[in-house]
Amino acid sequence: MFLEFESDNNYKKSYFDMLKYRLAYGSLELEGINDDLATINQSMKIYNQLSAINYVFANGFHNNEYINHLDFLNFICNIATLVSGNEIKDFRKTKAIVNGSKIKRCDANMIRNDLLYLIDDYNYRIKNAKSEDEIYEIEALFHISFLHIHPFEDANGRTARILLTYNLAKNNLAPCIITKNAKDEYCNYIETSNYKALANMIRKLSLKELDTMISLYNELDNNGLIKSNHMTAEQEKEYKQLLKKL
Repeated sequence: MFLEFESDNNYKKSYFDMLKYRLAYGSLELEGINDDLATINQSMKIYNQLSAINYVFANGFHNNEYINHLDFLNFICNIATLVSGNEIKDFRKTKAIVNGSKIKRCDANMIRNDLLYLIDDYNYRIKNAKSEDEIYEIEALFHISFLHIHPFEDANGRTARILLTYNLAKNNLAPCIITKNAKDEYCNYIETSNYKALANMIRKLSLKELDTMISLYNELDNNGLIKSNHMTAEQEKEYKQLLKKL
């Protein structure tokens, strides 16, 4: 349902602009980066996050497209580089230390191997997914596995959450924004590898975001602020059915 909002109208740009800022700030807030927004330090962190989000949506992979190994490695390195303001250039070369976590991250010399296995597994699972709930589980498993690999010295969480948002969108699901309100729950699921519980959390946040999207669209449309709508008849039918469920 999510991609219906990518129709050629002014809502798409307005929504994505809003989403990017909310995602950027929410992700930084989750990590406890909550300085005065007027400071240059905080402004640069938000700028870097927005640069990475823009890059992902401009250069990401298409629906259910097979993701080439080398392309995937380059893709996530570019995200981490942008998120970190060019401080991260490549995969980590040292032992990973994550404060408060007892999970053993992979050895530095195994990062590429583990990432290649991860993307192979993801490609297979997403290609054979039969339902939306299964996609949420696949994304949750990928998210946890990525964070347990911990490929970079820094910016792993921010990179993973940008990937999660994009992966949901490319699979026609609304994105989810994980904020500090869900931090304890989110971190617990990662620490315990509870991908089913994380999948349920992601699903709830995704559906909440879809509700926000529809409400905003209707509000703008009722006020004559949507300039055009090029949904197909089938998409319009699905949209109306979804409204009845909300």
